[in-house]
Amino acid sequence: MKNHRIQISALLIFAMLWGLFLSGCSEKTSKETAEIYALDTIVNITAYGENSTNAIENAKAEIMRLEKLFSVTREGSDISRINSAKGESVRVSEETFELIAAAVDAAVLTQGRFDITLCGVLKLWGFTEENYRVPSKEEISRELEKTGYEKIALSSPDEVLVPDGTKIDLGGIAKGYIGDRLAEVMKSAGCEYGVISLGGNVRTFGEKEQGESFVVGIQHPQSGGYFATLQTGEASVITSGAYQRNFTENGKTYHHILNSETGYPAESDIESVTVTGADGALCDALSTALFAGGSSYAEKLQEELGSFEYVILLKDGDVLVSEGLKGKFSLSADYQNLNIRYI
Repeated sequence: MKNHRIQISALLIFAMLWGLFLSGCSEKTSKETAEIYALDTIVNITAYGENSTNAIENAKAEIMRLEKLFSVTREGSDISRINSAKGESVRVSEETFELIAAAVDAAVLTQGRFDITLCGVLKLWGFTEENYRVPSKEEISRELEKTGYEKIALSSPDEVLVPDGTKIDLGGIAKGYIGDRLAEVMKSAGCEYGVISLGGNVRTFGEKEQGESFVVGIQHPQSGGYFATLQTGEASVITSGAYQRNFTENGKTYHHILNSETGYPAESDIESVTVTGADGALCDALSTALFAGGSSYAEKLQEELGSFEYVILLKDGDVLVSEGLKGKFSLSADYQNLNIRYI
């Protein structure tokens, strides 16, 4: 089953979130929920307000529309057309151009730790089709020659060009972007507030009654339950970790977050990282980059930008929390023994 572990984790987080979310809601508040399969995962949407039904229908339509543009496997999608253009320029939709531009900006910002041109290398490892194997060093070396975000040429307002052989995949940034778009669509439809869960990527929007916070659970990579909760306002909360997609061969486990320089799974001191902020696409990209870069890099980048906060579960069991989340972050009852360090 594709992305089975991601789907389960999304449901665990969302089920917990629903319970906490509903506890502070007025019984008079109109509520609608929906669960659909899109973007290779289970998407859960909860909307509150008199226009919640219409808001959810609009959100469903928007998900399907954007998936048709961003899918790397769907024939005729903008990304599929770019990847098969053999070095020719391709005209794309406004949304695709905007998202690719955001991906390039994120790559520059993270010095390539996030890079959408690693599509071919991921395919070598079998992560795109779940046909897992360990490729040879020669295979990886040849494929790496085709990668590099610098190879992406953008010509405003709608033309994208990549060299023949270079392929892009927006999977590491698209859910964050789509979460923001869905929030906009639902608010425009008159939805007062709500929660969107896209396979573990959570987007909250609007304002709850009496100014109450949203509460989002953060999954523990090993147990599958949530080890902490985060109180937030309107924001994206996005988690990355090696546990989400991996396989074991000859006793060694390989995961899908690759080091863009070596083509092998990234090695750092991080077990999982959760990034929260106003820009869903940036948070999505940063969750990958911080995992690859390690905790010292996360601290450095957060100090430089100041536009996001993070929760990092280290491999040694300690939890690093950026200073801006003090008073908003709490360990769950079963994990009170974990050591928290505010950075």
